[in-house]
Amino acid sequence: MQKNDLRMTRTVLTTTSSFAKDLSEVIEPLQSAEINLICNPYGRTLSQSELNGLLEKYRPVGLLAGNEKIDRATLEMSTGYLRVISRVGVGWDNIDRDAAQELGIRVYRTEGVLADAVAELTMGLILSALRHICLQDQLMKQGKWQKQMGSLLKDKTIGIIGFGTIGRRIGELAKAFGCTVIFYDAVQISVPWADSVNLSELLERAHIITLHASGKSKIIDHEMLTRLGKEGVVIVNTARGNLIDEAALCRGLLDGRIGYACLDVFENEPYDGPLCKLNNVILTPHIGSYAHEARQQMERFAVEQLLDGLRKATVI
Repeated sequence: MQKNDLRMTRTVLTTTSSFAKDLSEVIEPLQSAEINLICNPYGRTLSQSELNGLLEKYRPVGLLAGNEKIDRATLEMSTGYLRVISRVGVGWDNIDRDAAQELGIRVYRTEGVLADAVAELTMGLILSALRHICLQDQLMKQGKWQKQMGSLLKDKTIGIIGFGTIGRRIGELAKAFGCTVIFYDAVQISVPWADSVNLSELLERAHIITLHASGKSKIIDHEMLTRLGKEGVVIVNTARGNLIDEAALCRGLLDGRIGYACLDVFENEPYDGPLCKLNNVILTPHIGSYAHEARQQMERFAVEQLLDGLRKATVI
């Protein structure tokens, strides 16, 4: 193989739409390794066909992945050249890891770097919902001086579904506000300042329910919403869009079973569905990691893991 041919095989594709925009130095380790970086040309989450097209066009040895679905068919298509996937994010449910392992493709994620960013966003959404901050901002900008009565976070019971690093950080912050913290997790966890409960009890007791679980199964659906025990419950999802049945959520918001919903993630993104028309909803465009400090740390970590994986695969 000629030197130029070798260089062509040492290409990395990044599919995250904002990669290196906040910290251009993050690409320097790639340049030092004489790797050609190809960036997402669409400025948004890629569709399946767009991802497959870019993979076939550039045939990268490494992929700095975002939220796009990477299924068995895509992995099998790229198995002749792709050696490493480094997910720029804490989750990896969008990647068929079983298929990747079978095909010898290493998969990494930036676990542990987003706890504060996601936790602070979650708390901001909760406070905005309780005090109707977004709605009152909209009314003011429409020239309407209409005060909306809100509620305190203090003395509320917050139910956290998924008590990993992010869930625990939210619990710590909520405790500082004077909340009672309860949680549900498939793994047995014990902390002195929060109570582990089953899912039914959490739905019955919580004034605020916030999702921080992994997996692909629905947690909040029509049946679960019938178990809510408090009036005006606030539901927050900054984890994964597939955890909530959005149609059932919308019905619950309209019929009053749910007081407020705050969503940063959706079943299909970009989202432009019926929730956009409701006043008791706060929607953000998947910005859990969009804090300068967290984003920079996450991208550095993703590049480090990518390069480590390529070394282990003897590509560099």
